[in-house]
Amino acid sequence: MKSSSVCFLKICILVSFVTIILGSPSVQAQSAAANSWGWKEIAVGVTHSLGIKNDGTVWQWGDTTTYRGSAGSETNLSALIPEKAPGLTDIVQVAGGQVHSLALERDGTVWTWGGNHSGQLGDGTTVSRTTPQKVSGLTDVVSIEADWTRSYAVKKDGTVWGWGEFTDTPAQLIGFENIVYISAGYGSFMALMSDGTVWYLSDKATQVAGVKDIVQIAVGAEYTYGLKTDGTVWFWGSNGDTFSRINGVSTANASDPQSLQGVTDVVSVQASAGGPLLLKKDGTVWASGVNAAGQLGNGTYDSSDILVQVIGLKKINRIAAHGIGYRSMAIRSDGILWSWGKGYTGDGTTVNRRTPVAVPSFINQIIEKDPIFVEVDGTILQFEQPPIARNNRTLVPLRTIFEALGADVQWNSATSTIKAAKGDISAVLVIGDSIAIVNGKNVVLDTPPTIENNYTLVPVRFISEVFGANVTWEKNNKTIVIKSMQ
Repeated sequence: MKSSSVCFLKICILVSFVTIILGSPSVQAQSAAANSWGWKEIAVGVTHSLGIKNDGTVWQWGDTTTYRGSAGSETNLSALIPEKAPGLTDIVQVAGGQVHSLALERDGTVWTWGGNHSGQLGDGTTVSRTTPQKVSGLTDVVSIEADWTRSYAVKKDGTVWGWGEFTDTPAQLIGFENIVYISAGYGSFMALMSDGTVWYLSDKATQVAGVKDIVQIAVGAEYTYGLKTDGTVWFWGSNGDTFSRINGVSTANASDPQSLQGVTDVVSVQASAGGPLLLKKDGTVWASGVNAAGQLGNGTYDSSDILVQVIGLKKINRIAAHGIGYRSMAIRSDGILWSWGKGYTGDGTTVNRRTPVAVPSFINQIIEKDPIFVEVDGTILQFEQPPIARNNRTLVPLRTIFEALGADVQWNSATSTIKAAKGDISAVLVIGDSIAIVNGKNVVLDTPPTIENNYTLVPVRFISEVFGANVTWEKNNKTIVIKSMQ
């Protein structure tokens, strides 16, 4: 894609500043919320979803009601919008089952909570709980997974451990060695070995014949999908529970591997109960299969044997779905989360969504479907206040950009003054003043610093001139590309 230079007379960047401005109570509240905003990891269960924010906290939404016979129903989660899971910090991965959840802490320990009628919490009981608790004796874990009533963990040594149904405390799955990734669905379990082969659990660990060079796997209802090193996708029967049927189709499908025709440049694969969910190298998302709840994201309930593009998504870097559910999610490179399919998508309703809806990470977050992106040295920046276009000027939030360029920023609320410094370069700006001072010399700004939604804004020309960065505008994908001085 061709880039063109940013015209200093037409394009500016609006810079956001998140510290307290003039002591405004509303700014203080927004700044506090900003300590935990932006999404970095996600997971989908049957009727609930999980997300990890940039600060390592875990948030959950949906409904996890279990019917326990004569004991009646039991609800461990009922939330239309994300609510914080208590006591969890520094979490790097989450997983959701039918009514239970798992979280992997950076130190290699695992936490569980939710429904526990089959021992899937791994605490030696069948007592459910809403509060996360660490699984005793389980350490050095690098990956987790959950299905209907079971939980799994891969350890650093490549062994796989599981609990729920077969045991209410973690037990090693014999025959699985050198495993780097696992996926589970309707009674089926697949494990990816470090050599690119795939194994499934039958009476014993059994290799899937004819499959190699796989880097990621995703178990659906009828089929399992494997992403190869060349960006193509293969699929084969999931070998699931003989008694389970999804949309009239048995999950015990044992068909041989075959290529998903016409599919290239895939970088991540997930699967819902209806079919595959694919992330392509260009940041677009594609899906196919049974469209029972709108999880194909194409605005209809029509199923499709061929891949269709999920509407409105671009620059996506994470996708999530689960072979036991009909909901899908994706994280955009700017930290915005999108959700669609089966109800409880996180938008405050229980209705199915046939196209993606945004899931805010803090109250009153401003979210744009087609924003202006800002890329600094190859990384898309995340802003609380999205970049905006005004009077033929493009404006983006300041503090994040300056800090991305290695500059220190200070704010003086008494004088409404911004000070930025990097090495022997210093700059001083005042809100509403079109004159900036750079190393003691006056510089005229295209647009004076201002405040929008309680954030401080400055022009891109100023950033470029002060720190010597090269700024270009990619019109086709609405991206401002900033390359710092090396």
